[in-house]
Amino acid sequence: MASNERISISIQPLQYSDISTCARITSAAFSVDPHTIVKQLGGDPFGMYTISSSSFLDTLHKRNYIYVKAVDDQTGAIVGHAGWAFRGLDPELIPWRGPEDLKPTKDTNKQTQGKNLETSEPEKRVDSITRLHALEDIDMQDWISNMVSAEKSCMIVVGLIVAPSYQSRGVGGALMRHGNTMADGLGLPIWVHSSHQAFEAYKKYGFVAARQLDIDLDEYAPRGPEEGEEVMGDKGSGRWGRYIIRYMKRVPKKSNGD
Repeated sequence: MASNERISISIQPLQYSDISTCARITSAAFSVDPHTIVKQLGGDPFGMYTISSSSFLDTLHKRNYIYVKAVDDQTGAIVGHAGWAFRGLDPELIPWRGPEDLKPTKDTNKQTQGKNLETSEPEKRVDSITRLHALEDIDMQDWISNMVSAEKSCMIVVGLIVAPSYQSRGVGGALMRHGNTMADGLGLPIWVHSSHQAFEAYKKYGFVAARQLDIDLDEYAPRGPEEGEEVMGDKGSGRWGRYIIRYMKRVPKKSNGD
């Protein structure tokens, strides 16, 4: 049984050598997310391990991204990670501390963690999940074009993940506060594309929903949930349920001297 006891953690810059561990944390955290499970039913691979690894390799070295890891002070284990992208800000003002180790010459982190499920209706599966991807891509691009781009400069949460066994132990809050402190120091708003489950946590730390995308997962899923799979509603109902993606914004807090 997982403990809810608070732990002492340190926030440290994420290194290339941490990518595999952080990708596994991402994969584990999303493995119980009904939205992700449904998207993994498509014909194209949707393994969160591979997606996370590729994202780190593509952006960890860029000065307009900051990535950190949450380390358990007692065990030294990485128990969470987070990242923020900076838009419209002079790179010299970004408190960037990039990786101190060398970028791998090749991607040694390639693993397939998503399900490769067989189906008697492959065309239906590919079509429905492709439509779901398209819906979300269009909605996100509209958010970026019409809301985020309206900001002169801002931060965007590109990921904030806590290992499942360490959730509700203060790790997510520490990562939230780290990002909020950077934003307040720079006077920047922060935007986030929040999962259904993370909404209340972001709300607790000052984020307010500006718009949302309400998805009926059963409209796109090629099959109903199987025994043991997580759903948004009541288990045993035979339905995945509704999943709400929220686009949230936090305005910076002014210092006492302002």
